[in-house]
Amino acid sequence: MLSRGKDSYINHMYMETIRCLFRQMVDDGIEPDVFTLNSMIKGYVLSLHVNDALRVFHQMGVVYKCLPNAFSYDYLIYGLCAQGRTNNARELCDEMKRNGFIPSGKSYNSLVNALAIAGEVEEAVHYLREMIEMRKSADLITYRTILDEICRRGRVEEAMGLLRELQSKDLVDGHTYRKLLYAMEDSYGD
Repeated sequence: MLSRGKDSYINHMYMETIRCLFRQMVDDGIEPDVFTLNSMIKGYVLSLHVNDALRVFHQMGVVYKCLPNAFSYDYLIYGLCAQGRTNNARELCDEMKRNGFIPSGKSYNSLVNALAIAGEVEEAVHYLREMIEMRKSADLITYRTILDEICRRGRVEEAMGLLRELQSKDLVDGHTYRKLLYAMEDSYGD
């Protein structure tokens, strides 16, 4: 029922139906598993109801007797970042790692982008480096966002240094390097 589409209104309409079915399932004595609860979390995140997703997440071990897995955390980190709630996303990411899970590339990309846009450039670079260390791939948007935000703070040389570092470690290919370089020169060059 829940598509990957961006129409949150439609996702919200489906979520009401899914929530009713879920409630009926629980009322009938059927214990939800982690897959069912993750579907609820994902649905709430896609319909922009992250607080409802967090409620389900916090009930997992207490009410429903099943623990969150990596997907539970990934959906929530993505949703929190989409709402600009970087402190909550960071806390959840740290909890995820303490519980032995590794954030997905999507979680890292979301976190790096949200932190950079929120002006927390040093934290964004920290998570980018952690992402690289964990062998998760950053996408072009993530690289572009972090480099743009560094440049906007008047630190063009630092951004150029980071771009050169990424290329020297073969994290960006020649085409991506040129694209990022041209974008920086176009926006911040002399």
